[in-house]
Amino acid sequence: MAEITISAGGLEFRVEYRTFGGDRGPAVRVFGNVDGQDTQILRFDCFDHTPHYHYDPTGMDAYHFMDRAVTPDVVAYSLAQLRDNTKAMVKAAGYPDLASSVDGEAVANSIGDIRAAMEGAAAEAGAQ
Repeated sequence: MAEITISAGGLEFRVEYRTFGGDRGPAVRVFGNVDGQDTQILRFDCFDHTPHYHYDPTGMDAYHFMDRAVTPDVVAYSLAQLRDNTKAMVKAAGYPDLASSVDGEAVANSIGDIRAAMEGAAAEAGAQ
């Protein structure tokens, strides 16, 4: 599937269906402009077996696994994090200047579009 890009709140949300190491699922990569460079800030990999998310995937790459026993719907969890915590997560990823410029309300208003893109990516990939 082709990547779908949704621009909101000063960030780009790039949605695709990823396969990696025998695992697969919809993913959202969050990009922002850092010192004139298009930089990946966050990534949510809503994989079937080992769902997780990353802070600064191409830099410090701090990642956190999502326990399906605690968080059975990892897509809904990821979208809630984006809706409610994008600014804080961008700051925690090491980009406080970018975080201060993020329009959280615009991001929250784009969550339906991001969800639809994730669902479309999964459907196109034949995922259940």
